[in-house]
Amino acid sequence: MADPQATSPRVSRRTVLRLGGAALAGAATGPFVFTPARAQGFNWKRFQGKELFFLFYKHPWVDEIVTHVPEFESLTGMKVKYEILPEVQGRQKLVVEMTGGSGGVDGFHSSMHVEKRRFWKAGWYQPLNKFLEDPTLTPPDFDWNDIVPGAKAAVLQPDKSISGIPTFVDPFVLFYRKDLYDQKGWKPPRTIAEMESQAKALHAPPGTYGIVYRGLKNANATPWAYVLFAFGGDYLTKDGKSALTTEPWVRAMDWYAGTLRKYGPPGVVNFNWYECSSAFMQGQVGLYFDGVNFANQFEDPAKSKIAGKVGYAVLPAGPAGHYTCTFTNAMAVSAQSRNKEAAYLFCAWSTNKQNAVRELLAGVGVGRASTWANPEVKAKPKMPQSWYDAYLESLKIGRPGLPEIVGVTEYRDIIGVAIQKAIEGAPSAQVLADASREFQDLLNRTEG
Repeated sequence: MADPQATSPRVSRRTVLRLGGAALAGAATGPFVFTPARAQGFNWKRFQGKELFFLFYKHPWVDEIVTHVPEFESLTGMKVKYEILPEVQGRQKLVVEMTGGSGGVDGFHSSMHVEKRRFWKAGWYQPLNKFLEDPTLTPPDFDWNDIVPGAKAAVLQPDKSISGIPTFVDPFVLFYRKDLYDQKGWKPPRTIAEMESQAKALHAPPGTYGIVYRGLKNANATPWAYVLFAFGGDYLTKDGKSALTTEPWVRAMDWYAGTLRKYGPPGVVNFNWYECSSAFMQGQVGLYFDGVNFANQFEDPAKSKIAGKVGYAVLPAGPAGHYTCTFTNAMAVSAQSRNKEAAYLFCAWSTNKQNAVRELLAGVGVGRASTWANPEVKAKPKMPQSWYDAYLESLKIGRPGLPEIVGVTEYRDIIGVAIQKAIEGAPSAQVLADASREFQDLLNRTEG
């Protein structure tokens, strides 16, 4: 059962205008300004008869958008073929295709937090700047300025080229046992110190454990980003070197490993998101933070013992300020495509306002500001009100959650091992010194 107060998402016009204004301020000006006059001369049938092929990774956004592909085909007269594969397998196939230079893939749903720098450096992304500026290619109601700043930052490269159109933005938020908080008369924590204090107070094993988040190597690199930002850390120094031995990293590691070691469930050092979510849904844990889109299952009585008892909140501020980490996917055009403009038209259509509304109605988060106040979304809430509030507020304070480097996967392995060792009791400074040497070696090999 959903929160009884969640009759409709009460996203205020002021909030949406503020978010949209921030998007506008963070966007390029001039040709990116979209007006009704752009409708003149737009021809959806311009590429009629062409056939496109897209490679998609298995993803909730993809599951929803492919159900509407026949609409695009009818609108444009084009034929769209696609393949959906699990992300790791799909990325492997895409790398083989692009390395071989076959030109057989016209576009793909890119995981920017993993592929951004690697694919850009390899020359596999078709820059979209000129397409976005072309009124004969970009539909008049597309509205680039409606996309929130964090999502736009995730697709912008060092040379100012735009490598994709954001589709799905996953900020990390706080999940908490609303029923337990109500019993104690608590509000969600406002600071990271208060979150630890509440975890300590809730910790009563074996019945209830205070808090859970990922401990398993590689997987733990994503929630780690939130704690790192909260303590003022960054991945690289100003001169592009490893920052892993700086003071904010040590403080963040002390908090991340120490809090989980003291107030987490047994075996948490090997927990991925699945084990964390399962423990939370079984009512074994009081607090949990992870990607916002894991929350759908919490409200399903067939899966969750705490359906209707979950609160959702923006992650609390740390000593360095109020941040969260975000992970963004985007529709990209292959630089090797023989149908670049036609493939771009599909990317623009799939990420338009109408499809963003469809995704949000399906419980899939999006990075468009206007979608959250859409009347249809407000009339058909899929999740409790606090979920909508936490999502929208988190979009405003989100930062890309992984370093924007070629060797993202290798970085995740390096820091992941360090975090596991710290959870098991090794000194933070020691594990970070070891990790920093490996990270600097990675940077030397891949970023030159």
